[in-house]
Amino acid sequence: KLPSSMRVGLMAYGHRRKGDCSDIEMLLPVGKPDPSAMKKKINAINPKGKTPLSAAVEQAAKNLRYTENKATVILISDGLETCNADPCKLAEKLAMHGVDFTVHVIGFDLSREEQTRLKCMADKTGGLFFAASDAGALQKALFKTVEKVKEPPPFIKEDPGKAVLDAPDSVPAGSPFKVKWQGPDSLRDFISISTKRSQALTYMAYAFTKSGNPVLLTAPGEPGKYELRYIHTHSKKVIGRRDIQVTPVTAKIVVPPEVEAGKQFSVTWEGPAYTTDLITIARPDQNAVSYLGVANPENGNPATLVAPPDPGTYEVRYILGNGTKILARTRIEVKPVKAEIQAPSSVNAASKFQVHWQGPVGGNDLITIARPDQDAVSYLGVTYTGYGNPATLHAPDKPGTYEVRFILVRGAKILAKTPVIVKTP
Repeated sequence: KLPSSMRVGLMAYGHRRKGDCSDIEMLLPVGKPDPSAMKKKINAINPKGKTPLSAAVEQAAKNLRYTENKATVILISDGLETCNADPCKLAEKLAMHGVDFTVHVIGFDLSREEQTRLKCMADKTGGLFFAASDAGALQKALFKTVEKVKEPPPFIKEDPGKAVLDAPDSVPAGSPFKVKWQGPDSLRDFISISTKRSQALTYMAYAFTKSGNPVLLTAPGEPGKYELRYIHTHSKKVIGRRDIQVTPVTAKIVVPPEVEAGKQFSVTWEGPAYTTDLITIARPDQNAVSYLGVANPENGNPATLVAPPDPGTYEVRYILGNGTKILARTRIEVKPVKAEIQAPSSVNAASKFQVHWQGPVGGNDLITIARPDQDAVSYLGVTYTGYGNPATLHAPDKPGTYEVRFILVRGAKILAKTPVIVKTP
């Protein structure tokens, strides 16, 4: 039902090769909509690999010649970026360099934490974000984004006059807050919060006026005196200002002194609990935006994290909503965990056989049979430890030498393995 006047392309990623962040393909070039061709291409997609969101959106923007034309990307994803890129920073770069660039995001079957982290691509470009849990919700979200794309772009007002901003006199660090505005709403105009006496177009956070009135901003993580600004993008001038004070906030976290690798543990916390706040576990050398596990304080207290699969000293942190400020941190020791498995030395092809095991008790870990060259997440047969001890596996149909393995699911680590020969009956 895409209008025939709309120029549309179709891109997919992670659909051809495992572990390849360059697996991005333009399935249909930008042109007149071809519904039958689009359906055929979509139905043939078989997700296999990584999730290079940032690189895919950037390629799409370039295909749309976003620095010359109004350009919109509708991103549909059931997961977060997995290719060592920052979608938020990319979205900001594209929005600021594009003529009128927007990303609308549809998060399909995502957790609340994942929705919060994916939404920033829409926020940074003045786009829409929808969470869809089933096919019907996905269809509704798609139609709403298409209707938004059909809206005419904002005009350019050469003489913008003055703008007026209405906001609180002070806000807590890292908090979301609203700013009402009166101004020209010219193409790519935005409201920013900036350090006082900084250059006109520098900012700590911003929101495009096209995203609505009031706009939603996030206060910086560092307390102090800041300035709200209305930026007329066409003239690159500040046409409205207002002072705002950012006040300090505190947080506290309590964790057990040690935990076994791959095991869940509780984190008792105190803090502002903004929607975008995070509780993370990370290596001490990682920065605030990097981590090995994450939970959202909004989901309850205590929060639940999972210990990394590798033993060592880690930090549990309370991260303020702007994503760059560590409000509280404490060390936790991750202890090694061991497993043992006992399986027959040989079994008949395609037969059932039993595996006795010792290891972490939780029910989500795996007993698998695989070729020796396969990695921890690949196998030919599998069962959960939660199904009982001994576990039951099915031997492959093809004779040969294989491995029976105990897989720690959290981190996909092989804790124990033993060879087994599959022979012809």
